[in-house]
Amino acid sequence: MKEDDGTGPPNRELYALLHLSPEASDEEIRRAYRQWAQVYHPDKYQAPHMKEIATENFQRICEAYEILSDENKRQIYDIYGMEGLNSGLELGPKLNKVEEIKEQLEKLKRMKEQQKMSALFLPKGSIVANLSLPEFLDGDGIMRGMAMSSAVQSQLSKSSALSLSGNLGVEENSGAGAASAVFRHQIASGSTIEFMGSVGLGSLIGVQMTRQLSLHSTATLGIAKSFHDGSINLSNVWTRQLSDTASGNIELLLGPQSSIGVGWQKKDQNTSAAGEVKFGTNSFGISARYTRRFSSKSHGRIAGRIGSAALEVEVGGGRKVSDFSTVRMLYTIGIRGIFWRFELHRGGQKLLIPILLSRDLNPVLATGALVVPTSIYFILKKFVFKPYYLKREKQKALENMERTATQVQEARKAAAKAQQLLENVANRKRNKQQEIGGLVITKAIYGNHKALKKGDELRETNDELASQVLDVTLPLNFLVNDSGQLKLHDGVKKSGIMGFCDPCPGEPKQLHVEYTYHGERYEVAVDDYEELIIPQIAHRV
Repeated sequence: MKEDDGTGPPNRELYALLHLSPEASDEEIRRAYRQWAQVYHPDKYQAPHMKEIATENFQRICEAYEILSDENKRQIYDIYGMEGLNSGLELGPKLNKVEEIKEQLEKLKRMKEQQKMSALFLPKGSIVANLSLPEFLDGDGIMRGMAMSSAVQSQLSKSSALSLSGNLGVEENSGAGAASAVFRHQIASGSTIEFMGSVGLGSLIGVQMTRQLSLHSTATLGIAKSFHDGSINLSNVWTRQLSDTASGNIELLLGPQSSIGVGWQKKDQNTSAAGEVKFGTNSFGISARYTRRFSSKSHGRIAGRIGSAALEVEVGGGRKVSDFSTVRMLYTIGIRGIFWRFELHRGGQKLLIPILLSRDLNPVLATGALVVPTSIYFILKKFVFKPYYLKREKQKALENMERTATQVQEARKAAAKAQQLLENVANRKRNKQQEIGGLVITKAIYGNHKALKKGDELRETNDELASQVLDVTLPLNFLVNDSGQLKLHDGVKKSGIMGFCDPCPGEPKQLHVEYTYHGERYEVAVDDYEELIIPQIAHRV
């Protein structure tokens, strides 16, 4: 029995098969097995083809019950799915307790992770190319300077990591560089120590310790000695989790350039914001940033900085162009001049190109520098990017359909066979509910949420859309209980329910249900893993 490879909570197919919640008790599992066994037991059918269908589905029911009724096997299944059960782990006297099984599986998992980590290197790098339009127009060349940095981190063990980095900067006739190393070791649960060293520009050596003071608070204390001027610098940072999505920090630096700063960060699914106030020996600064995600692929950003050395506002946005690449354009206006900045992020690599447009705050140029690229972007988005992405998504969907066509065809046949055995009981329940004015499922469609939105008429004339949905009216009528209620459990993928199947693997799915209750019409649509309880007044049409 295979688990679904799509997104969402894993390892729930067996619960869907028996129509159970993942938190079901042993008694609920036994009761569900008896109910399904009465429907699918082969001895109930005389016709050879019906007996064959019953035998096939009865074996599925028995397998699900065998696993979920065994405390050890259920524990393995909940954590690792069928792969964990089929891994060859012996369930003998040496592993006869749930805790022992879980501990052994966690140990095996840690060993695999350590093997991966020992050979894992996490490279990061950036290239910054500073361009100047005024200097180019004056005939001095467009390049103002360039800076490059690169870092690689190796996980030496589960508790130790080594990071090596280097940077190089060139501006006009001067340049500088540095190389550094950081060794990080977790000395205890919640405590980490770092040893760092740097040679070149800003050479130093230092040590830093981080400790989790409580569930929501962390403190970092560091000391570093500079080889450039012989000074000693002390740092102390306190971080506090203010809520599920927000945190704050206080930073204190003591040395030649002493400062104190207070910061705040908040990040949720669609927005992120941050602010900082910092006072130094001869300077001060206030900065704020707000980012809003408009879709899974695009976001906008606005930021501002004010202080003794800065006064500027920055606006812009970015777009994800592939699974690993994001492009971003930002517009900045302030006392330093008017800038465009283009960014390309791919994996851990960044290419940043700031372009100085003007050192003077000319209103016409400032307006044009904001309006022109914005207009160009929206025109390209409407007439180039969007058609391209729609075409690419459609091509991927077609390729996925071709690749899974045989799998879907077999799954549809299995679902149709399962519905055959449910038909008599489902119709009997439906007729009983009709007589008492109870819950009757008049129509239920499960499948690709885009295909469901197209409507019945279009699906009937479009074979491609019709192949991505499945009529599940009959199995839902079967699942209506004697009290005239229907419940589909939260976190359980609906394609695993008896009489269902996945008509479009890899695509997001919904269940659309139309039903009547006490002579009133109702309608509801839920996502694949979402809980459904009917009837409800909120569903009334």
